Amino acid sequence: MKRSIGVYLAACLAALSVQAAASVAQAAPAAPAGPATLAAEAADRAAASGLDALAKGPDEQFQRKAVYTGGVPGRKDLFYVSYDRTYKGLPVIGGDAVVATDAAGKVLETVAANEGGLAVDTRARISVDRAKSIARAQLSKVDAVEGGTLSVLADGHGKLVYEVVVTGQRDDAPSRLHVYVNAQNGTVEDTVDDVRAGSGTSEWNGPNPLKIDTSNNSTVDDTRPGLRCVDYATNQPFSKPSNSFGNGQATSKETGCADVLWSTQKQWDMLKNWLGRNGIDGNGRGVTVKVGLDKVNAYWTGQHIEIGRNNARQWIASMDVVGHEHGHAIDQYTPGGAGREAGLGEATGDIMGALTEAYANEPAPHDTPDYTVGEEVNLVGQGPIRNMANPQAVGGHPNCWSSAIPGTEVHAAAGPLNHWFYLLAEGSANSPTCDGSTVRGIGIQAAGRVFYNAMLLKTSGMTHFKYRVATLTAAKNLDPTCAQYNAVKAAWQAISVPAQSAEPTCTPTPANDFSLELRPTSGVARPGSTVTTTVATTTVSGNAHAVALSAPSLPTGVTAQFAPASVTSGQSATLTLSVGAGVASGSYPITIQGVGSATHTVTYNLTVSGAGQNDFAIALDPNNGDTNAGGAVSTTVGTKVTAGESQKVVLSASGLPAGTTATFTPATIAAGESAKLSLATSATTPAGTYSVSVTGTGGDVARSATYTLRVGGEPPANDFALTLSPESGSVTAGSEAKTTVNTRTTAGSPHKVHFAASGLPEGATATFTPLSVESGESSALTIATSATTPEGTYTITVTGTGTDTNHTATYTLTVTGDGGGGCGGVPAWDASTAYVPNDEVSHADHKWRSKWYSTGAEPGHPNSWAVWEDLGAC
Repeated sequence: MKRSIGVYLAACLAALSVQAAASVAQAAPAAPAGPATLAAEAADRAAASGLDALAKGPDEQFQRKAVYTGGVPGRKDLFYVSYDRTYKGLPVIGGDAVVATDAAGKVLETVAANEGGLAVDTRARISVDRAKSIARAQLSKVDAVEGGTLSVLADGHGKLVYEVVVTGQRDDAPSRLHVYVNAQNGTVEDTVDDVRAGSGTSEWNGPNPLKIDTSNNSTVDDTRPGLRCVDYATNQPFSKPSNSFGNGQATSKETGCADVLWSTQKQWDMLKNWLGRNGIDGNGRGVTVKVGLDKVNAYWTGQHIEIGRNNARQWIASMDVVGHEHGHAIDQYTPGGAGREAGLGEATGDIMGALTEAYANEPAPHDTPDYTVGEEVNLVGQGPIRNMANPQAVGGHPNCWSSAIPGTEVHAAAGPLNHWFYLLAEGSANSPTCDGSTVRGIGIQAAGRVFYNAMLLKTSGMTHFKYRVATLTAAKNLDPTCAQYNAVKAAWQAISVPAQSAEPTCTPTPANDFSLELRPTSGVARPGSTVTTTVATTTVSGNAHAVALSAPSLPTGVTAQFAPASVTSGQSATLTLSVGAGVASGSYPITIQGVGSATHTVTYNLTVSGAGQNDFAIALDPNNGDTNAGGAVSTTVGTKVTAGESQKVVLSASGLPAGTTATFTPATIAAGESAKLSLATSATTPAGTYSVSVTGTGGDVARSATYTLRVGGEPPANDFALTLSPESGSVTAGSEAKTTVNTRTTAGSPHKVHFAASGLPEGATATFTPLSVESGESSALTIATSATTPEGTYTITVTGTGTDTNHTATYTLTVTGDGGGGCGGVPAWDASTAYVPNDEVSHADHKWRSKWYSTGAEPGHPNSWAVWEDLGAC
């Protein structure tokens, strides 16, 4: 069927629903405080106190990541505050957490991906370059290698890893693979792929003409920042003087882009009006969609969407495909990121597609609301590819959960969660249940709200069991009558997902409940002395009631006294910890328990210091600064020894506003030394005054100081971020160093960024390939030295010039001589580096090739004959 698509400009500005925020040391709120601020402040106190699931060890901290709005738009606001965990200043992979609150700031729920209690040696034994080399081998074709952040993988007591991101292809499909390489021995501990493959069909929407929002007569929607549809081959949007796109033929990429804009704009409005979400990423931004991938599929790459074709070579830009792929993006841009258990991500995409179809409510013969995927135009000539009402009707996909699901192919494994959502929305009248039960549906809009609010309770490593708990918690918080809770529970039973010990109960009359917090959350005492803290309680539901306080498990020699030992919820008590004369120096997490109608716990971190303990003070000069969004400020972090001897101090910052990064140069100092702290905001950083806590963690004590950051002004129309990967390199004179210049659009639309380098040593040149990119793309930088380049360490400044802003990053280049043998670019052997077969090094004027795995085996040594092959003098 041929038709033309009329395009009309329309403004649709959505209310902000994700307020990315500071970490546990929160920003100063505006007066009077709004619900989101109250939620963030309450959640920060819960995180600092280690409330219930947020328990943490003495070296662990929570940093607030974002505040999401859920609930029922216009009727009942709920807030979900997400956190990342750090250990000794390092990010913890799989240590994330979420705190749910109501609009009054009362804590409703705490969830965490990890129980804390990490104990990790944070000294890496392999280099970041070695980790990147190991990570490269995970893909058959590599386009870029980024990252290399030293992190802790939350596995048992934790493992020290490098997180490396490798972009390329695996099994002829795109991949953006996060590789976690053990920083002690080079083992690949885990991998996570951002790319999610979808399947669907391309079909027309209607009735005509479609009204789609565009900007400047192109397939870009500036009213929804970040939303643009481009030609896969050229990476450019379509432009026409007539502002009318498409020819009614599914084989036209231009028509595909018109369908993409239509579907995405409907999905955007559905997210706002039904779920209370602002944009695809939750922060008012969309993503780029590329039409023209020559594969029978579509992908979410972790950064953008790629739309392929069906066997009839029609671009599959239908509403269910586009809604599905954006569903993967929404999954990634909610707490915990994309689900790990098979089927969860694909079902999330299908659910978001079904919600979009229901919201658009197109009449026949167009894409009418339904629960099938790809039902109108065959992807491979076999009809729909999934059926949510009866998954086994298509390809024998499972209707019911079983222990085999985690090992099932991801699209087939979507069956149980898809089936659960259909039963919750529509009931069992036209859908078989696994236990023969009857389920009464609550409607697709209410079911969508339950599922979305459960997504806002996600943590990393989600499973079907964890989704059962999250959806029951969401339903309980959304509907005080418990009708939705009972429907959610019945739907899970109907697909054979059993009850979980951690799941909540629901009573129509709210039960009495309370929360706990500590002020302060930690303290230092010497043997024979005392330390105090306030234990505060808050009534969060029902009536005020008695809460008995205790410290059930204390270190030997430490006693606890509460005054009073029992309070009415809403009141506070003083806890005094007395440290006996024989208590050894060290850190002691102490669990404080409150028992009322429910039981809750918080954690106080007690540090016992010996009489001769080393100590230091920390100060900031200046201790405050002003900048506009997108700008940066800096300060000097000074330390001095106040007792004992100097000690190593690791610097970290918390309480950062949204979009702000903190960089310490250097990040580790000796007490008595100083470092520079740079705070770089982004164009999306909200205006306001923020208290940034700067902490120095020594071997014996931790000390903090506060920097007051004031952010104001309007952000630039277009802005970008600039990073280098790697940020340093060492070469011999006459050889080359290589790095990747990465850019990312942070405001406005993707735009041209031109590169230049300065600070090059004598005889060196810098070549960018290409010299300019579209923000969001990367360039390869080659720094070529000559035989006459002097030895030394050089700071090279890489400048990116965009349409509205400039940004810089620095690369540290170390130039050495010929290594004692003139071996060119072959690295010198290092006793602390882990080598694998076929590695080449220079040592003692010879070139050597590794024949085995080794660390510390010196080439040429009599005991290393089986490890190294002598390739001759160089």
